[in-house]
Amino acid sequence: MTGDTAPAPAPLTAAGWRPGRDAREAALLAVLTTAPLGPWELFPAAESALREFHGLRIAATGPGRDVAPTGCVVDPAQARHAARPFRRISEELDVRLFPFGRTDADGLLGVDELGRLFCVDHGGAWLIGDTVRDGLTALAEGHAPVRLTGRRREWPLDGHAYGEATDPVRIGTRAALVAVYVLHAHGAFTAREVRLRATTLRGVGVLALDRAFPLHPGPLQDSAAPLAAAMVAAVEAAGVRPLGAELTFSVPAEAAPGQLECAVIVGTAGTPAPRLVLAAGPGSAIGRPAEVFAACAAAFDRQIRP
Repeated sequence: MTGDTAPAPAPLTAAGWRPGRDAREAALLAVLTTAPLGPWELFPAAESALREFHGLRIAATGPGRDVAPTGCVVDPAQARHAARPFRRISEELDVRLFPFGRTDADGLLGVDELGRLFCVDHGGAWLIGDTVRDGLTALAEGHAPVRLTGRRREWPLDGHAYGEATDPVRIGTRAALVAVYVLHAHGAFTAREVRLRATTLRGVGVLALDRAFPLHPGPLQDSAAPLAAAMVAAVEAAGVRPLGAELTFSVPAEAAPGQLECAVIVGTAGTPAPRLVLAAGPGSAIGRPAEVFAACAAAFDRQIRP
């Protein structure tokens, strides 16, 4: 079904799989009995995978290369009640999933529109393989999966590096423009504004300012002075003392890979040192979002001096 000429994996051949296998009738019957039990919509990658592998009972082999191996059964009915966890994965990765089977350790298997194999178990959500064949082999041989989890990195900022050692607004502004440059240069997204939120540090904290400031056309360095001046004026007009507030300079985007977010935070209670924060959702663990996050983090490692 896949047309792949790679050598046949031993755990799959032992289970009865062969190149060109097509369990058409049994697979489609399983789909028809599974789909009404949840919000499942069959798509080509899921149909192809189920026709190729449906009905196989794959056994664990050996001690496991990275983790304990586990067998599995390929039958969508075995994962038909996984609507909630699969919906979360779908939202995080912006792809549909279809039930695929269950592991011997009671992990629920699903295949997405790109033909990747995922598993949800008591430990969380995992990418098992970039193809179903690779994923099933990885389960049986104990290859390490990739956990779908959010990522976060922080870099402390030195005000002296920006020539603004005691001015939190200007420190935040200049660091935010560095973030704008890095995010654009490494394919994350193009920012057209910087958003400033000012929260007082007294009591429970009050949001005193929440406003977006557009970037001026042209080189980013030309935006620094007018942007800082506009922010200083806004902070003063709001009656906020910069040294008595938490200032968050965020770089917003409409559609960032892996729900990527970047912000500069200055003046947090208990952590007064300014810092740049790069964070992303579970979708950043794999694929292009993972590459973008890694590239941006490496650039901040080079450009930000604590």
